[in-house]
Amino acid sequence: MLVKFILLGLASGVILSDKMTSFPQFPEIPPFDMYSGFLDVPNSKGKQLHYVFVESQNDPANDPLILWLNGGPGCSSMDGLFYEHGPYIFINNSTTLVKNPYSWNTNASVIYLEAPAGVGFSPLGDVSNNYTTDQITAHDNLLALLQFFKGFYEYRHLPFYITGESYAGIYVPTLALSIVNYNLYTPYRPINLQGIAVGNGCTDWNYDTNPAFMHMLWTYGMMSVQEHTLLMQNCDNMNDFSSKACDVVVKQVLSNVGQVNIYDIYGTCWPGPSDTTYEDNQGMLKFLKMKLGSSNTVVPPCIAWGGIYTYLNNATVQKAFNIPQPATWGFCANLDYVSDFDHGSFYTYPTLINAGLNILIYSGDVDGAVPTIGTRNWIRNLNLGITDAYRSWSVNEQVAGYTIGYTGLRLVTVKGAGHMVPQWKPAQAQHMLLSWLFGTSL
Repeated sequence: MLVKFILLGLASGVILSDKMTSFPQFPEIPPFDMYSGFLDVPNSKGKQLHYVFVESQNDPANDPLILWLNGGPGCSSMDGLFYEHGPYIFINNSTTLVKNPYSWNTNASVIYLEAPAGVGFSPLGDVSNNYTTDQITAHDNLLALLQFFKGFYEYRHLPFYITGESYAGIYVPTLALSIVNYNLYTPYRPINLQGIAVGNGCTDWNYDTNPAFMHMLWTYGMMSVQEHTLLMQNCDNMNDFSSKACDVVVKQVLSNVGQVNIYDIYGTCWPGPSDTTYEDNQGMLKFLKMKLGSSNTVVPPCIAWGGIYTYLNNATVQKAFNIPQPATWGFCANLDYVSDFDHGSFYTYPTLINAGLNILIYSGDVDGAVPTIGTRNWIRNLNLGITDAYRSWSVNEQVAGYTIGYTGLRLVTVKGAGHMVPQWKPAQAQHMLLSWLFGTSL
């Protein structure tokens, strides 16, 4: 009882220091609590992870708790907060926040974590911390999460879910695996992990990104017959993209794609704040398989980020979010990030399925960065039994996509959505989320 009292006392201190008391652009603070602060990564030479915690608008004492991670690697989860499913968002290139009727905190509390260290407002600490890997990121995220539950102890018993998109297809399942292993060795104080959801996530590099994009370009009429013939000849009938001869053809195909928004092939290619936006968009999938450039203000190509840059680099806004001054926010960090291309995160799924987690894999079907076809291919390799036959699902009496249930996993496609499903199909994304969280039929 004394230990519990001490922990609750600690929680109150952290909550009071991180609680936001104003929200710039809105005359009144939100009708739900918001917190912004920093979570220490112990014994890490100064790493901290910045978080924003948005309590549920419904019943925060009982509603599920969600962690959201954006990808990169090395890009900020403030994208999710301010463009996708936060309570107040920017629309396209607007610099004005508006209320989001499809916010994910309608029926859940959401943590937005800027990870790894060095991303966004998250302090890097010692310069040696600029080097990181998939495994280091999972380890640090787990330690930061434990710090969160120390500060917000009353949330520890709630059903906890990890969600994310893009390179978070690596972050989410590797963190989940770390939690499963942590719970095995710390059964007296487990994290109540119930499930994971990954949207257009990198998982198996043999199928995702370039391999899947080549298939997509052909299917969508964005590749010539001659180029397709060369791919078939040099890339083992488009089954093996590892040879140098195949790589030459792939680069040729990508150079002819044109100024297409890789994240939504039918969407607008916004010029963005980077002078190299269009150049970077030559289908190279830079933000999924290559190191970032030298600037910490580089943004993914063709995506509108003007609003978030203006907002988060405003001193008044930073003060409201409890950010020490002076501070500069950038969307993606120049980390020495070494990805595990040999294993991806595919290896985690058998263990996560055996652990009984509720696993949702969703995919916007016009995303060229991590296309649906790659996701379907790696799921096929799990050799899972089918529990719910392939069928359409609807929102407001309109087909929203297609879904199939497997033993331990559900795949959901979202019709007409690009890489950031909640940003471009918010109603459908919220419907899908609530179905997953509360076990209702999709």
